[in-house]
Amino acid sequence: MKSNSSQEPRPEANQTVRLQIDTKERSPSIRISFTDQRLTAHGGMIVWSHFLHQKKFRTALNEHLPHDPSSPNAYVPTDIGLGFLGGILAGADKLSRVAWLQSDPAVAEVLGVEAIASQPTFSRFFGVFTQESCSVLSRLHSKALFGLPSRKEGYTLDLDSWALLHEDGHQEGVATGYTKRGIKPCQRALIAALAEPQMVANYWLRSGNTQCVNGAAQFLRVTLAQMPRHLRVSLLRADSGFGDESFVQACEELALKYIIVARLTQKAQSLCRHEDGCWKDSGVEGVQVQEVQSGRAGRRLILIRQRIAVRPQAGGKLLVDVPGYRFQAL
Repeated sequence: MKSNSSQEPRPEANQTVRLQIDTKERSPSIRISFTDQRLTAHGGMIVWSHFLHQKKFRTALNEHLPHDPSSPNAYVPTDIGLGFLGGILAGADKLSRVAWLQSDPAVAEVLGVEAIASQPTFSRFFGVFTQESCSVLSRLHSKALFGLPSRKEGYTLDLDSWALLHEDGHQEGVATGYTKRGIKPCQRALIAALAEPQMVANYWLRSGNTQCVNGAAQFLRVTLAQMPRHLRVSLLRADSGFGDESFVQACEELALKYIIVARLTQKAQSLCRHEDGCWKDSGVEGVQVQEVQSGRAGRRLILIRQRIAVRPQAGGKLLVDVPGYRFQAL
């Protein structure tokens, strides 16, 4: 128990008092410590905060934010942005839960900001953004890419799209679309990432009723144009949502080598029924492949079948008339 009646000056450094309590058995013993330092369950974010400081992220963020606070008592915009990012890392999924971190003053010290903003402040902060300012903010990804070294074998660029659920449906761009949980109000994000460093290269946020391939060709061109010249994309990978002729032609016009997951149409399923002589061993037990020339020169269709008895974890599609296998096409 600490008494507040003493008026003696405290030492500048925080002192830690350790007390060792022996149990009935000589080993082990219990050690209890007391300290005047602030404690937080989110102290591990100090490593991330120090990394951002080394990369001068605050300066880069300040250059791209569209905010110009007029009040001298307003929060610094970069403090609001860093507080929001810290809240996401702490597990918050709503602005109100980010603002709840105000109750933990040590979080602001860990992040190096004045304080965590309130929910209304966050709402006003994001209300300033427009489509143009969001596109400017996305250039932060391009700046991050400049720190990557060039690779002789090049980099692999992955494209993906998924649904961001918004049950209340009040956000801009929210529309009813297909999700894993059925038809729900959502937004359709489109993202490009480099596989080797696991780094986002570009992103678009689209309306929820947008198909995966809508605007994907233009998105690919913009992504490659914004990438540093010393980074070469040697392979593009995408799922079946991008298997449209317009997107494939864009890949060929950009001279990209690509692998796109193909849909198992009726024509592809008929190839899956070929006899065993058409299938070749892949070198992996239970996995066989078959190569078929596509309709256009230079394109190939690779069919993969995996024996379920050998590889029960195999992904793919089951065919009623070919039991015991799962099939995929690239």
